[in-house]
Amino acid sequence: MSGRTVVVGAGLSGLAAALASVRRGEETVLLEASDRPGGVVRSERRDGYLLELGPNTVRPTPEIVALVRELGLEAEAVYADARLPRYVDFGGELHAVPMSPGALLATRLLSPGAKLRLLAEPLIRARRYEAATEDSDESVREFVARRLGPQVAERLVEPFVGGVFAGSAERLSVAAAFPSLVEWERSHGGLLAGALAARRARKASAPLPRGLLSFREGMEALPRALAARLGETLRLKWTVDSLAPRNDGGGRWTLSAAGGTLEADRVLLTLPADRAGALVAGFAPEAARALAAIPYPPLALLHLAWGDHALRRPLSGFGQLVAPSPARRILGAVWSSSLFSGRAPAGRTLLTVFLGGTRDPEAAALPDAALVAAAVRDLEAEGLVQGPPEIVRITRWERAIPQYEHGHARRIAILEEAERRWPGLRFGGNYRGGISVGDVVKRGLTAGSGASP
Repeated sequence: MSGRTVVVGAGLSGLAAALASVRRGEETVLLEASDRPGGVVRSERRDGYLLELGPNTVRPTPEIVALVRELGLEAEAVYADARLPRYVDFGGELHAVPMSPGALLATRLLSPGAKLRLLAEPLIRARRYEAATEDSDESVREFVARRLGPQVAERLVEPFVGGVFAGSAERLSVAAAFPSLVEWERSHGGLLAGALAARRARKASAPLPRGLLSFREGMEALPRALAARLGETLRLKWTVDSLAPRNDGGGRWTLSAAGGTLEADRVLLTLPADRAGALVAGFAPEAARALAAIPYPPLALLHLAWGDHALRRPLSGFGQLVAPSPARRILGAVWSSSLFSGRAPAGRTLLTVFLGGTRDPEAAALPDAALVAAAVRDLEAEGLVQGPPEIVRITRWERAIPQYEHGHARRIAILEEAERRWPGLRFGGNYRGGISVGDVVKRGLTAGSGASP
């Protein structure tokens, strides 16, 4: 395939797509409105701390591991110990998430009846998906309660969804947000059987590093290395103002920006959904409406630090998530300086605390002092710290993470129809195919290689 490919948006998805396009020998242009690549993947050194303003880690996937190797980042990679515990705040105290059969039997997070219900999962009849319609699209919470029981949904899955999506398990579509779970039930009859099959498949493939991956200088090392590899392919401070198909029947596209006008044979939009929708509204209004309907709740990130003397318990673990409760306002916290060394000065402990999301969108707009007070109150009530923190940084994302809520599959189907209607146009970004760093990179590489969605 010849001609020019223009990728709009230099987040991780756009960077990966541009790299795949360049690999194929295509003339490729990557346009980014801001003065830096990486999108929400941002790392910052401040007063001896290393802060993550976006994703904190990435789970190693074949695509991520290969990309790290290709970009020469292997010596910079660091891995969090996979054995570090995770905690859930439920009922006013922290409970370690059970990671083994013995821990499951011992945990006080679930009642004896809930444990028996969980162990009975293989006996639960699978849903008949051939009869499912959009109206019967299950939420994550409904699916988990049906397969594993309501306590697992309330006390494990709801906190997980709040921490990962900043969303609500009652509103997310399980088929859109966690398609592998639906596929396990569809193909294997249940989650345990599906998980065992997936584990066998992983063992048969090339081994991957254990733990969660970051880099010595933070997650932004990945987009920086991608941008360096792309060189002049990447053009910063190029805001695309309009996109239009040419009327000459050749399937070409015209993009107008402050930096000039570009002609393209293929256009890949890896912008947030609302900005992508604004560019296609003139010729694909249904796609624009579908994109505009994807919710992005606000989120506040607080980087707070305490001297080790102010810790009420050793903070060794990934962090904690919070089951919804009137007594708590935070969604959870990453114990940043426990995950990786060098994230805080000696004698200091750094926590990254999250507030807002679908569960409590008003929290993200609170004044700084109120945000800090809410975080400190909850962390003290959990028995983690005491006394006022050092406020290292407060970051607010007005539109944080796209929510794969009920009807998301229909919205994606509308985008696919627009792609068929307008050859050469592709929609990318983390509103499609998964929100994790690994999903975004895989999707970008696939889109840039010219493979089908």
